[in-house]
Amino acid sequence: MHAHMVRRFDPRFIGILAIFAVALMAAAPARADKTTKNISFDHAVMIGATKLPAGEYTLVIDGEHLTVKVEHKIVAQATVHWEARDEKPDRDSVLYGDNNLVIEIRFAHQRDVLVVAAP
Repeated sequence: MHAHMVRRFDPRFIGILAIFAVALMAAAPARADKTTKNISFDHAVMIGATKLPAGEYTLVIDGEHLTVKVEHKIVAQATVHWEARDEKPDRDSVLYGDNNLVIEIRFAHQRDVLVVAAP
């Protein structure tokens, strides 16, 4: 009596299910490019079009988007990209332009530097 209750799945159904599962995994956004860093500015700086006072900040880099936070509050945003350099600095450092505009942020022991787009 129990033998009649067992159903066999069509191999095509299993194949379609496998393709669907692979498609879902491929469509899921990869978050490996999202990075969080802490940085301290000794003086007032400009990130994008926003002037920030000296202090401690959290940088959230998600692809080409930078979000600057203080205690979970967003205080600035900018477009960024990573560029490789030949050397790894021993400590974090910042390259400034006119009016203390942040141009690059270099992180200790990391070859890639974060280049901040001008406003």
